[in-house]
Amino acid sequence: MDDQVLEFNNHFLNQIIYHSIQDTEFVKTIRNVVPISTFKTKDRKHLIQIIYDFYDDYKEAPQENFFDIFKEYEDTITNDLYDRCMNLIGVLKDISGSNAKYILNKINDAMFHFQLEEASIEFAGLIKAKDYDKATGVILEAIKRPRQIEEPYYNYVSDRGFIGDRLKEDRYKMKTRIEGLDNLIGGLRNKWLVTTLGATKAGKTWFLIDMAVAAMFQGLNVLFISLEMGKEQIDERLDMSVGFMTSSPKGEAEILRAMGDTYIKTLETIDTIYDIKKVIKNRERLKKISGGNLEVVAFDRGRLNYHDVNRILDELEEKKGFYTNILIVDYLGIMKETEAGQKKKDRISENCLGLKEIAATRNLISISAMQGNRRAMTAKVFHSYLVADDIDTIFNSDLVLAICQTDIEEKESRARIYIANYRHGKQHGSVGIYRDLSIGQFAVDEFEVKDDWGETSGEEQAGIEW
Repeated sequence: MDDQVLEFNNHFLNQIIYHSIQDTEFVKTIRNVVPISTFKTKDRKHLIQIIYDFYDDYKEAPQENFFDIFKEYEDTITNDLYDRCMNLIGVLKDISGSNAKYILNKINDAMFHFQLEEASIEFAGLIKAKDYDKATGVILEAIKRPRQIEEPYYNYVSDRGFIGDRLKEDRYKMKTRIEGLDNLIGGLRNKWLVTTLGATKAGKTWFLIDMAVAAMFQGLNVLFISLEMGKEQIDERLDMSVGFMTSSPKGEAEILRAMGDTYIKTLETIDTIYDIKKVIKNRERLKKISGGNLEVVAFDRGRLNYHDVNRILDELEEKKGFYTNILIVDYLGIMKETEAGQKKKDRISENCLGLKEIAATRNLISISAMQGNRRAMTAKVFHSYLVADDIDTIFNSDLVLAICQTDIEEKESRARIYIANYRHGKQHGSVGIYRDLSIGQFAVDEFEVKDDWGETSGEEQAGIEW
């Protein structure tokens, strides 16, 4: 491995250095896999050399000691290199939401690619020399994958790495910031596919926008892909949600105000998204206090499938150094076919499994939505048979949340979030929420849902039918 030079872009190399400073297991894994020559520039090579030397001496990452260790080398390097290293350290400090497991797996893929390239050169020479048996052996050896960063198997008795993870406070990657829902499910975890169900106008897109903003406030990087709305519409909704603003040009809106134990609508004049100075101020404030980031892709004709989503994720990494923690696709039901002549049910099913695969391989959370049929518009509880197209999405998801609302609840600006399916815990719980979509707020407060809500006799069985 000493002579091997892996090819990575500058953004990716910065991620490697960042995690090598922070994470002992990370630097332990790459120490003999990624040589210093990989890091191209003098400043990166100098910093990784410091990290590797520290690890060799103490068998741990430098962590909070890194800057002090770097300063010890100040007199041994040129002023120019020192300044370049300081600039790079500033870049490293700005990295947020990076994903160590995904970085390691990308390194593993690069090792495999390099292995194949080297073998192909040797193979060509052997074929030219008509040494066919040796040429065959070179190719067979090359297609053996190098050791995986995270093997697909483990020994239950001797491998105990997962036990400690149970006690970590950050077991959940993000909270929904809807308190009642977080109390029921704990939060959302990496590698999950979360699907939201709802009838037309139930507020599925508002929920997805709410999750995007919630993730940003938790310092996470979000990729929001809209297949239904254009950039202008998504931009407006985000500004409403972030700034509690109305989309009315004059600023007039019926908003919810607390009145005892309930809420009433009152006509008021409030901030509007047409006040550009306030919009910009809200965006700058969000960036300053959240630590997260948001990239938006708008294809209002629905012409993307999960392969395209993977390509977009790769492009963001390579061109912007943006590593996604939360992937939101609005919405699953209108994603493009994955192969020619595909039936609608198969198209949805394949894209669902594709989003789930993206979550697993990239160590992120995928969140999407599915449409309900006509009967879903008047149902108290969203049943499985109310899904408009492919019911397999329910069974393939780690968490399925149904947005439920009766006519009376709609008039009272209330709705319920029903846990239709939850692979990792108790399902069929409900959380009542007050919504004020006139200012982009999916949940301004919560109310208690009776335990027997939606339980009926006969054909109207509450919940998902299995």
